[in-house]
Amino acid sequence: MPTLHLHQIFYSEETRDALDPGFIPLDNLANPRPDWREYWPIRNYLLGEDLVEGDFYGFFSPRFGIKTSLSAQEVEEFVRANPHADVVGFSPYFDQMAYFLNPFEQGEKKHRGLLPVVRDFLAAIGWDTGATELVADSRTAIFCNYFVARPRFWRAWLEVNERLFAIAEAGGDGLGGRMNVDTSYGGQRAPMKVFVMERTVSLLLLAQPGWRSVAFNPFGLMYLHPGLADYKPELLMLDALKTAYLLRGDGEFLDAFSRLRQLIRGAFEEAQKARL
Repeated sequence: MPTLHLHQIFYSEETRDALDPGFIPLDNLANPRPDWREYWPIRNYLLGEDLVEGDFYGFFSPRFGIKTSLSAQEVEEFVRANPHADVVGFSPYFDQMAYFLNPFEQGEKKHRGLLPVVRDFLAAIGWDTGATELVADSRTAIFCNYFVARPRFWRAWLEVNERLFAIAEAGGDGLGGRMNVDTSYGGQRAPMKVFVMERTVSLLLLAQPGWRSVAFNPFGLMYLHPGLADYKPELLMLDALKTAYLLRGDGEFLDAFSRLRQLIRGAFEEAQKARL
């Protein structure tokens, strides 16, 4: 059986004390580049360690338990139950992965301006910008970097993100500068590059469909928008329609997805007005 190297990042004594003891602590106390969030400690690990082929590696933020209600033991058990996967997702926010076509459309809604930045980044590295229009269901829509993968995938992930890193570090008035502009992040602000980086896992899974990916059932995990939790059956249907389209390639499934989403939007807006 492969060895699992499941890490949880800590930034302070408070976050260190709150770590799940089943994870391997990953020290980022110095935190010299908070503008890169989790990418900085993950990057340092991947650049500095010799990964064992066939093993699994994961790097979770301090809030993993809060966002997913999953323990390190549950993560380990699910990975071991899927030994043939390249990537194993543990993403929360089923409402976001079901309601939106993909994480890029979702990102544009939450971080205005993200979509053109992603497209310009893909063009800059010679990738098809149409990747941002591909359909992602709950198997390939991953948020927060909550995934476990084999070294081969981590190398591909790092290669893409190092190109992102180089462009952002160069700054300037063009794409690099746009990556460093702050955008909304809940009640906080963070650079756009962070939210592009968090979507590269889905970018790889969508643009390179040869990866074998599985995902922990996200239906019972945390929702980003509590109001959408009132539409769980409809969200399940949205996700199922996207999966059916991916399996059969019939555009009628996407048409049905769009119509159902419009109905949910209308019902949600009416419910919001009724609460005022």
